[in-house]
Amino acid sequence: MRNGAKFFAMAGVAMILLVSGAALQAQDAASAPPPPPPPGRGFGHGPGRDEIRFLGFEAGLGDKTVAGAPFSASFSTETTETLADGNQIKQTSTGTIARDSQGRTRRDMTLPAFGAVAVAGQAAPHVTFVNDPVAGTRYILEADTKTARQMPPPPDKAEFSRKGHGGGPGADGPAAAADKETVTTSLGTQTIGGVAAEGTRYTRTIPAGQIGNVKPIVVVTERWYSADLQMVVMTKRSDPRSGDTVFQMTSIARTEPAATLFQVPADYTVAQAAPRVRGAVRMAGPPPAEE
Repeated sequence: MRNGAKFFAMAGVAMILLVSGAALQAQDAASAPPPPPPPGRGFGHGPGRDEIRFLGFEAGLGDKTVAGAPFSASFSTETTETLADGNQIKQTSTGTIARDSQGRTRRDMTLPAFGAVAVAGQAAPHVTFVNDPVAGTRYILEADTKTARQMPPPPDKAEFSRKGHGGGPGADGPAAAADKETVTTSLGTQTIGGVAAEGTRYTRTIPAGQIGNVKPIVVVTERWYSADLQMVVMTKRSDPRSGDTVFQMTSIARTEPAATLFQVPADYTVAQAAPRVRGAVRMAGPPPAEE
């Protein structure tokens, strides 16, 4: 039961990462920093949609395959939510990421412990995710059971565009509305984690009354994008509804990682994960937002 519950939680996180990556890649241009994130509330306390997005897309979990730019690095995501009485909720997740010359990627992530896991003093969940675009396979590796769970393919990016989630020309969804409320400012270039990155600040002002708010809400996001790595290496987001989130990559090494990192270990058993069904991501993820 314990191993089954653990896999269910890990699979839920992985599926959210896959969906977040597909939705954002539908808006992304390979040669420019990603656009501001689409509007959305978190799931309440614990990793929310924005935090999952930082863990996923910002840590290289998008669908785009990048060949010829190998590297390895560490990364961290820290969220701070300040409550009305001044109390704070802080959560930190850490991990490593590696990509080889053929575009294979591996992410090892320790997610924040929350809910019953935190109360019981159990170890924070650890997720190892291996993506091999050459073979067309994705796995979650479970070290304690020596099991490699093969995940289904990511959802079709066109599905998000059809439903208005995309941010492309003529889109008439939440992202398009957010674009109209957003001011973009260039922050120049600086070195982050050992690589040059171009910074962009997105300041979105949600008008009073749009979501029941008495006053305008200002959400500020900074993204630092490395053209050499073709990915975001640092993001800072401040949202009065959910707090502050900082994602950053460190110790970036531009060398070829070991090939074994992207292979299922010989002593692991490969098992097929359940196919994605409509609504499964929401059910598998953290609980809905508290109203």
